[in-house]
Order: sequence, then C-alpha cells, then structure tokens
Amino acid sequence: MAFVISGPHSQVSIDALDAPILELPERLDLELPQFARIADCFTATFEVAGTELRQLSDEVFRLIDKFRAHKETQLKSLGMVESSDPVVQATVFDEIVRRNPVHQQLEELLACCKQTIAEDATLRCEGA
Repeated sequence: MAFVISGPHSQVSIDALDAPILELPERLDLELPQFARIADCFTATFEVAGTELRQLSDEVFRLIDKFRAHKETQLKSLGMVESSDPVVQATVFDEIVRRNPVHQQLEELLACCKQTIAEDATLRCEGA
C-alpha cells in the first residue's frame, strides 16, 4: 500500500505506513500536525491548500533541519570526519546526509510543497 502526494509538477510516494519518513517526527521529538496528517490519513484521499499547505511546507523544512542536525551528531560521534576544519566537516556531513534516502524523500516533499505554493495550487494526497 502506497501513499502519493502530488503537486502540479511532481509527486512523492511513501511506500508504507511504517516508512522511516513517517516515524521521524516522533523520533526527533517534533510536533508537526500537518505532517502527522499524512500518517493519520494514510489510506484516505484529501487535499492540502492555503494556510495548511504553507504550514506543511514549514513543518517539512523544520523536519529536514532537525534530521540533518541529528545525523551530523551521529556522524561526529562515530568519528566519520577526521578534519578539524569546520568547512570540510560541513561539506562532508552534507554529502553523507544528502545520500540518505529519507533525506532525499523529505527534500522531494519540500520541493513539491514549494512548487504547489508558488503556483497557488492544491496538493493532492491519495492513499491506495
């Protein structure tokens, strides 16, 4: 069972209700009501527009930010970057985090939200 979020020019598919992307807010101790709606209504069809869409976009941005910080902390604790240069560290961390499939999916969702807002359109969310 998949859940598809469609904007005017792109879409994001979440494969299952237990997908890592849907577990992130709880794991990172974030309260994101619009994002939570995706999991809560996983088998339903609904639309997100206007204020709710802007709120969802903001929530996804906050989730990405917190996810990146969490991953950087993990990578530092594992000694993944030996350089003491903060620019080198930031570049290496960025490359590693960007390859993470959950991060990629969040970035796709954020882009979809931003495109939809820019076109004053509606985001369609459809469970299957």
